[in-house]
Amino acid sequence: MTASTDDRASDLLRAARAVQIWGLPLVFAQRVRLGFTAPLDPDGPRPATSAGAPLGTMGHQRELSDPSLTAGVAPNVDTLYSLAFVDLDRGDATLRMPDVGDRYYSVQIGEADSTTAAVLGVRTHGSRLPTVRIGRRHARSSESGEDVHVRCRTRYVMVAVRILVRPDDRGDAARVRELQKRIVFEAPATSTPNPAARWLVERSREDERSDPAAFLDSLDHAMRAMPRHDLPPSTAGDLTLVRDAVSSGDDRARVAVSRGLADGLAAVADRVGSLGRSSNGWSTNLVGTDFGTDHLLRAAVAWSQIYVNPSDEALYPVCEVDRDGDALTGEREYTLTLTGDDPPPVRYFWSITVYHKRGLLCDNPIGRYAITDRTPGLRRETDGSVTVRLATADAESTQDNWLPVPPGPFRLMMRLYGPLDPSWSPPPVVRS
Repeated sequence: MTASTDDRASDLLRAARAVQIWGLPLVFAQRVRLGFTAPLDPDGPRPATSAGAPLGTMGHQRELSDPSLTAGVAPNVDTLYSLAFVDLDRGDATLRMPDVGDRYYSVQIGEADSTTAAVLGVRTHGSRLPTVRIGRRHARSSESGEDVHVRCRTRYVMVAVRILVRPDDRGDAARVRELQKRIVFEAPATSTPNPAARWLVERSREDERSDPAAFLDSLDHAMRAMPRHDLPPSTAGDLTLVRDAVSSGDDRARVAVSRGLADGLAAVADRVGSLGRSSNGWSTNLVGTDFGTDHLLRAAVAWSQIYVNPSDEALYPVCEVDRDGDALTGEREYTLTLTGDDPPPVRYFWSITVYHKRGLLCDNPIGRYAITDRTPGLRRETDGSVTVRLATADAESTQDNWLPVPPGPFRLMMRLYGPLDPSWSPPPVVRS
């Protein structure tokens, strides 16, 4: 192998790594969009845990998330979702929300590259949100009279309404469903049941991992939803280099591209453990969706918790290791103690959810996927502390504080809605 051959392989590896890191959020956002607009089962209805609906219409989640929900990543079990994906090239969308009273709610407008254009709700407008108008032609995001105008960069956007459910009140989900019925969403009519199919490609993650041509095809489809000027010049050059190598028929070039894509994916997975501030084994992204040019952070957030809220709305500490730095696994048992004198500092609510490493909820015999400030029956010590037990099986006489975990690797995600102290960190996970 000549020096020039080595140099070309090194250039291809570097370029493919960069393309993977820059492009992964678009591909993941596309997969989320397809997962919630295309029918899961052409011969049957969607599960009650899905808020999916055809492009341009809003669907409503009727039951809190559970393992039957496989679209997206890291679903919460705190709120019911109302969800729409919109093609803004067909015209503006309008959202009118009912007065939700004293409960938490938010409206997130997410763009096709997994960033967020705006989050509105109780934090910004109290219990009653003005009419929200969403489009690409607005000069800027603003309030005019009684309307809120949100300007978006990308053709396809997600409109996600979250409304908090109180699990300690058996009838509360029904009350939220009544609120959902009063949401009015208007978007331009579509000419086919799912016109997004022309722009989205249905392909498994494994195909994108194993076949460079498959990843590039998925990325090409996803890029049609974003403005061309959003493609950084350096990435455009890398993308051309990688495309040419994959189409050249040169096996050595293809191998170098495959290695580069794999290296990029490994870098993304590794960054999940260092999203920002690290403390007690937890990693907290403090910039929210203000990624700037940090493409690796944007990719890591898309990989582990796509479409997070801005940091003033919520923070999402992630934990994949115990106090000693060892990876969390269901082969061991752990405890996590929230002390009475240092509870999670939030204005609205907090929760701790367990996921498989691939970001989905874990099936378990008691149907519990999170411990929250609203979990009924939690045992508290006399000093006000709460000790959560993380294990695959309940070895105690009570299940009150048991959070079941899967038998293999897993991660924890804490949600801090309305964070009052960004410097606060969750306590360490301790091996029993």
